[in-house]
Amino acid sequence: MDAQKIQSYFSKPDKIILGVGAEVSKKINSSPLVPRIGLVVLTFFLIPLGLFLYILLYLTLVLRKGKTVTFSLTGALLGIPLSYYFQPEIIKNWKGGSGVFGYLTGLPGIMEEYHHYVGNSWSLIGNLMLSIFLFTFLGGIIGFILEKKANQSS
Repeated sequence: MDAQKIQSYFSKPDKIILGVGAEVSKKINSSPLVPRIGLVVLTFFLIPLGLFLYILLYLTLVLRKGKTVTFSLTGALLGIPLSYYFQPEIIKNWKGGSGVFGYLTGLPGIMEEYHHYVGNSWSLIGNLMLSIFLFTFLGGIIGFILEKKANQSS
């Protein structure tokens, strides 16, 4: 992926990040500010839902090519719930082992109790970030390979 292609994702006048707000505003005939504010508010209140919606809108409305970026973003998004599997057993079994959903919804409380009883709750965030980076990297590699194969066959 060359620098000009990467720059095109961020430098067009109707795009701030990936162009989701601009594309949604075209569909609903409004200012791009309306969907951007809506997505930010949704993300503040329901972080996983806001991120999933943003990625879904990007994949369905904006992206026509560029599998590397698509798979990287999807990998980053999947890295959040998959970080559960990188956490220590004490976290996986927290309050009866409620699984990935319980981990995601109760992460602030888990961190507070973990810090109170075990100490250094920032190690949990380190595991979360490690998972996000790892799956972003893996998704980018998969997307790059798929994009390269598509370019070779055309």
